[in-house]
Amino acid sequence: MPLRPRPFRSTRPEPGILEERPETPIPEQAWPRVRADELVTLVAHVFAAHGFPEARARIAAEALCHGDLTGSPATGVAELTRTHLPLLKNGHVVPRAEPLMIADRGAAALLDYRRASGLWAVGDAMDRAVTRAGRFGVGLVSLRGVGPFGRAGHHAARALPHAMIGLVLAAGGEPGQPMNPLGMAAPGGAYPEFVFDMDHPGQEAAAGFTLLVEVLAGVLSGVADHEHDTGLLVMAIAPTTLRSADGFYRAASALFGSMLGWEGGAPIRYPGWREAQHLEQCRALGVPLAGPVRRELDGLAASLGLPPLTNVG
Repeated sequence: MPLRPRPFRSTRPEPGILEERPETPIPEQAWPRVRADELVTLVAHVFAAHGFPEARARIAAEALCHGDLTGSPATGVAELTRTHLPLLKNGHVVPRAEPLMIADRGAAALLDYRRASGLWAVGDAMDRAVTRAGRFGVGLVSLRGVGPFGRAGHHAARALPHAMIGLVLAAGGEPGQPMNPLGMAAPGGAYPEFVFDMDHPGQEAAAGFTLLVEVLAGVLSGVADHEHDTGLLVMAIAPTTLRSADGFYRAASALFGSMLGWEGGAPIRYPGWREAQHLEQCRALGVPLAGPVRRELDGLAASLGLPPLTNVG
């Protein structure tokens, strides 16, 4: 076992008092790795065992594992036993809930997902927005009645395979549970796709940003009339309905290319660049998992009669 250096002490502890040393965290680079597909498949099996339809379980698993695959493990599978399974067990999230269409105006719609898992529901809403954007140039879905949904940027990025811009705004939510209020994704032209997640706005812009989100995601969806609920605005924009595909590609390439550079010996990158690199690395080398999270997942696998996750490397 490698020795850990003793911390420097300016004074000696009082006699008879044992000093507790904080446990040295293991850096993420040293965490054991598992195959990305195997991780997503196991989480999908766990959701299916709790009542999710198969396709819905897979979408939810991909949304939950997004944090681990893109370098934000605190918002990844660590939330499975901490947040999502307890909400399923106490009935606050209904695994087979079907959305209710409240208003359909062509390019825009309002839906109540009736306590469906946000990991699935927000992605489903983006898919609906993409379909509408394909017809009208823009698709807007206002929704309510969803549980925790993970990272907004992941759901916004569902527009990218369709060469569209995705936007997700969220308001409300469960008291005491941090929420990611804004996510945006856009094609990067010749460069990696832009995927942006905002947790908290800067202090100066906080009031204005909060009101913007509350109006577009809260007031519009009617979530204020529903206690412990989350309201969202999900939007997809099809740029090629407004301008040529080549023109948009060249403009996006010029914009994101201009964001790259070096400062103080460190590379300057825009949101989405490092996440794309981390995703590529995880797919090639495996996904790093902290010890406690790995043990929880292996325990869930055993409870379902499935083999534990296998180490990579």
